[in-house]
Amino acid sequence: MADQALPWPRTTGVPRRGAVSAFGMGGVNAHVILEEPPVAAPREPVPPRSHLVRVSAASEEAVRRLAAAYAEVFAASDDDRRTADLCHTANVGRSPLGYQSAVTGPTGPALAEQLRAVADGHLPVARVDTALAAAAPPATPDGPPDVWHEALADLARRGHPGIDWAALSAPGSRIVALPTYPFARGHYWHTRSAPATVATTAAAPPSTAPQPAASAGAPTATAAAPEALCTRWRATAPRTGGSAYGVTVRVVAADRAIEGVVSAALSAQGADIAAPGAPARALVVVAAPAAPTDAEPDLSGFWEQLREVTATLPAQARVVWVEHRSVPVDEADRALLDPAAAARAFTVRAAAAEHRFAVAALDLDAGDPAETRARQIAAEFAALRPGVNTAVAYRRGIRYAPEQVPARPGPATPLDGDGYHLVTGGLGAIGRRLVAHLVHGGARRVGIVGRSPADPGAEAFLAQLRPHAEVDYLRCDVADAAALTDAAASFGSRWGRLLGVVHCSGGVNPFGSLRRRPWSEAARVAAPKVAGSRNVTRLARAQGAGYVALVSSIAGALPHAGRGLVDYALANAYQLALAEAAGDDGTTVTAHAWPNWVGIGMEADESVAAGHSITLDQALTGFTAHLRTGGGVVFPGTAAPDSAPPTAPPTASAQPAPTAPALAVPAPTAPGPAAPGPAAPRPASAARPAAEPAPAAAPGPTYTLVRDAFVDVLGEDPGDCPLPDLGLDSLVIVDLTNAIERLGGITVDPSLVMRARTMADLAARLPGAAGAQPAAPQEAAGSGTPTPDADGPAPAPAPDLGALLRPLLVHGQQQGH
Repeated sequence: MADQALPWPRTTGVPRRGAVSAFGMGGVNAHVILEEPPVAAPREPVPPRSHLVRVSAASEEAVRRLAAAYAEVFAASDDDRRTADLCHTANVGRSPLGYQSAVTGPTGPALAEQLRAVADGHLPVARVDTALAAAAPPATPDGPPDVWHEALADLARRGHPGIDWAALSAPGSRIVALPTYPFARGHYWHTRSAPATVATTAAAPPSTAPQPAASAGAPTATAAAPEALCTRWRATAPRTGGSAYGVTVRVVAADRAIEGVVSAALSAQGADIAAPGAPARALVVVAAPAAPTDAEPDLSGFWEQLREVTATLPAQARVVWVEHRSVPVDEADRALLDPAAAARAFTVRAAAAEHRFAVAALDLDAGDPAETRARQIAAEFAALRPGVNTAVAYRRGIRYAPEQVPARPGPATPLDGDGYHLVTGGLGAIGRRLVAHLVHGGARRVGIVGRSPADPGAEAFLAQLRPHAEVDYLRCDVADAAALTDAAASFGSRWGRLLGVVHCSGGVNPFGSLRRRPWSEAARVAAPKVAGSRNVTRLARAQGAGYVALVSSIAGALPHAGRGLVDYALANAYQLALAEAAGDDGTTVTAHAWPNWVGIGMEADESVAAGHSITLDQALTGFTAHLRTGGGVVFPGTAAPDSAPPTAPPTASAQPAPTAPALAVPAPTAPGPAAPGPAAPRPASAARPAAEPAPAAAPGPTYTLVRDAFVDVLGEDPGDCPLPDLGLDSLVIVDLTNAIERLGGITVDPSLVMRARTMADLAARLPGAAGAQPAAPQEAAGSGTPTPDADGPAPAPAPDLGALLRPLLVHGQQQGH
């Protein structure tokens, strides 16, 4: 009887019901009544259509596991109505959680294929960002469903929370069976374990003479973790308002058709398009999209043309510079990121900060129609205002802006494995601290390379390390790929595999204007950070190393920090972009954008340490925590309230020149500090070298010129106030130099501004004044400024900016792509 199904007669119009009772010995009683569901009404077939499926979970891993489970069910659905029900169930029948992805497709099997791509990591999963709700998609998108479904899926994969999923369900859709949530399995009882840090050894930390041992090894137990930031791109409201009426603008594009479309869009905003050869007060440059390539970038043409352009544009000019593939808005962008394009865009921003131009660096979607991109360019141009220095990206019609968010520390990195660590520039001031830090953290073998021979001080440093680890030094130029490979082969033959690379090699030119810096000088700064960074990254990947740490500078992250050091800004911006583009294929590449390390790589000058800086212990703590974070990590450091003008965040400082306390001038060829740059103002009470005698200057045209320049830059006339007491830092000095040159049509050595005691003293030193000191020939040459004659400054001819820039923008001619 128990093995036979009992008949259950049905009564017309009465649903079947059953009851189950349960009685527990502890007194718990339960009685449940069950009723069959109503008969489903017949539904019309669903016509062939595009489907959109959301996968939501509490973590990225759970989203990918759930997508794999969904894929099995969708793969078995060959009926459009069944597929529509499954989509409806996934989209509205499950609670939205903190992470999500989405896929589209015309059939169940097609959706299953896309879901497997999510499960395998080929499609992104995003954290839901409620801040994007303001940029919600339109309620009734234009175009066929397969187009706007893909656009909505893209928004979901970027973390957009504002999609109306219920409105996407096919009419008559029902909740059906679908795999349930993949709860995480794990143990949650308390365990005692030490926090994850780098491995350490019992050996005492080696010292880095002449510094005490405590300052050369790992950070002290009380060292606070420094603030660390990374850049994320957030959707923002579309640019509205603004006008270009009365502004004469030159449009230059590699593609003449694009140039015409952009000109028309600007004209619609009221701009006047400059005729060839005519002067212009604004510039719009549209670079051509370049195909992905692994070729060595050639930035020389870009640099030389940028020098000419900055010398040609008037004060307060507007500049819109358009690149493609220069910023990673999402993971899909990251795989296509072009570090050279990123470096160009940032260098334009640093040059604009130096010359007081308003600038917007745009990154546009090359897949958008030319008319769409032209409207975006015109909107940004019309909204550009004096003092603005910004970066913007557009993807699928949505405007994105960069946002600095906290950088999460990377995974713990044991340093005591079998093999060796390679440190380039390891005999420089920063390099020595990091070498000692690796040894203190457990590294048993460290190979050091650099261009300079090991002097007695370096030999003493190596001797102090050798009781604790095997350490050796080889001369090698990291910009030479073959030489670097040979050095690594030499270390590897003795010590085995390469564990990781710390790339400290770099140099910096003396502080000075972009217009005076030919590429032959800028290349010395770019080579170790552009070619060198590419070479160490390739070497690490080829040999299966776990990490590459690129020692970079905030000069490559903050445009105002690159004033007077635009070549250094270019080199460091390339490093940061290279790390962003590297991804993680087993070798994690991280670029650390450092401020000044207090007392390291420079004289321990209180006036310098007052600027944006970080202590040695903080720096080493941050280095350890973010050794394998991946991408670009910016350490803004701490700034004294009155250390610098608010619009000019200082960079890290190198050793100041003995005759110029407010100016950092490190040796160009030294492996040296991570981020040389301007110092903070010296207090009036600080000791200053005596200024050499200068001829007296009576008020006259030259004095008026100097006064007007000070009013233009500082907003006031300092009168007879001693200039050293004004606390002029290096960034202000370059502004004053540029203002004098612009107003007087002369070439000025910045050191004249630095050495002058008063405005009258400075006026007496200028070219053309009685007793003036002539400018150095190497600074006057190629400055782009006409030499005045007896009748006053000669007017500069208005060069054709199109002729200057178009060869630069044409793919393959000067970019080296």
